[in-house]
Amino acid sequence: MKRLAVICSLIILPAVIAGNMIAYAQLAVQGENANGRHYHYFFDYPHTGYRVLDSVQLRVNYISDFYVDTAEGISIREISTLEIGKSIQKFYHHQYFITDSLMKIGYGLDTVGKILFEDISYPLSFFEAIYQNYPENMLTCIGRVVTQYFLYEEDMPHLEWCIGDSTRTIMGMTCFNATCSFRGRDYTAWFTPDIPVMTGPWKFSGLPGLILEVYDSRNEYHFTAFEIYRTRSSIDRPEKLYLKTKRENYTKAKRLLLTNPARANSVYLTNTPWQIYENSPGKITEMKYDFIEKD
Repeated sequence: MKRLAVICSLIILPAVIAGNMIAYAQLAVQGENANGRHYHYFFDYPHTGYRVLDSVQLRVNYISDFYVDTAEGISIREISTLEIGKSIQKFYHHQYFITDSLMKIGYGLDTVGKILFEDISYPLSFFEAIYQNYPENMLTCIGRVVTQYFLYEEDMPHLEWCIGDSTRTIMGMTCFNATCSFRGRDYTAWFTPDIPVMTGPWKFSGLPGLILEVYDSRNEYHFTAFEIYRTRSSIDRPEKLYLKTKRENYTKAKRLLLTNPARANSVYLTNTPWQIYENSPGKITEMKYDFIEKD
């Protein structure tokens, strides 16, 4: 793999609180990857601990394809993981897993930056974890914008699936098709009763078998299982100082980061003693794709 330079900067972003000038801090990591695209992201301190929620019974890895520029037809492919526990399921993308794992075992910021950002070429719009049935009958999403950790809960989504007559084979298992509309998109899913768990990637659930493939009608988001195995590990949640919010507010924060990062820095740079971020004109850029939830 071609190794590329990583530039780390430590820049001041002042704020005035109660008449006093203070400075927050954060490590900014930026560079260029093999396909010529630039990345820029932030790190704060490692996790302080984890809360064990469940034990993993089955782990499913998916290839996740999603568009980051619908005008130019540019899509991204990465690996995602679904951990199926006794009662709780956790879904996350590979970049989240790498950062989570490295920080858990105590790697420093410089090492994490070099490992994680060599192949990044897009905003980390999926830098979050989804917990199904946590708390019971609820769904929890945790994510981060700049250095602010967010947590929102909602009722477990009720997807009104219509099961069809078509079948196909995925990973040697017979799958049945189903369709539904959910938050602005129309989806087709393929599920297998051979693994009788009512779950799937991201927020998909409610079918009488594991969802092995699911995609929207515009094929802007597409998840395909390619590996299933048993493992002994825990489903856990990092112990962070989360800002508990609503889903729509979290979406607004992510959108602000992608369109006006300078403004997002001034709002969501929290809980860290590091400095931040080179001077920026704060130019508002156009998002060239839609979030998976369009409502």
